[in-house]
Amino acid sequence: MLFFIVSFLLAATVLAQTDDYVLEKEKSSATKRTHQNNSDNESVIYGISNPDYTNHLLTPTSFTLKKREIRLASSDIIFAKVSYGLTNSTTVSVNTAMFGMLIPSIKYSIAINNQMTIAGALSGGQLLAISEDSIIGFAGGSLMGTLGNIQNNLTAGIGFYYAKGSFDFVNNDNEMPFFHFFIGGHRQISQRLFLSFDVMYFPLYQVYTGSAGIKITLKENMSLGIGVMPIAWNDVSTNNGIEFQPILIPLLSFKMLLNKSD
Repeated sequence: MLFFIVSFLLAATVLAQTDDYVLEKEKSSATKRTHQNNSDNESVIYGISNPDYTNHLLTPTSFTLKKREIRLASSDIIFAKVSYGLTNSTTVSVNTAMFGMLIPSIKYSIAINNQMTIAGALSGGQLLAISEDSIIGFAGGSLMGTLGNIQNNLTAGIGFYYAKGSFDFVNNDNEMPFFHFFIGGHRQISQRLFLSFDVMYFPLYQVYTGSAGIKITLKENMSLGIGVMPIAWNDVSTNNGIEFQPILIPLLSFKMLLNKSD
């Protein structure tokens, strides 16, 4: 049952995040370029800018799509997401997955300066639909702040969510409120390679999880993420302290940007 709760929390929170990115055209003859995001110029050390800089492996950063840009994303084949930039600071998305998931979301970002951005996101929809009598609704929001630029940054945030079903789906109850704290970061170590990590904590259920892995820039508008996700929790009932789930869940994601603004 605890593993089901952990899986439910992760599916709900990860898909609720609006993790969108902006990138610039590659200049093969240059080793430096300037990327403009929210009217601020950022110096990029390497010749290829990060095509997946507004999310880590699991958690989002505070950046959003530029106006009229379209982003396609797939995670572990099961999950898919389409995002569209309404403005340079507002992005709308639709999350889909197996078993009838359909969750629209909206995210708004504010650039404080060229090294700090804050954002808020709201989402709500259908988390699960096995049949007409087996449906779980979902709603929530998150706040986050990011320090750094598109190549190297650190993000911290908090999310609040609520799920209610037409049947008892966890601990003999048909509703589930929860919130979580998260920290994520990534660092560029070569022209096409990034290190990425996430840490998430769910206080109401004493669940700890996160991820560690790499992101590979395939083309100027494509990124492949590969990593693992460990799970741990504090078993209050047995007073055994923190017990670790021995299985590392593999993570695989693919991102593509269409209709890119110059």
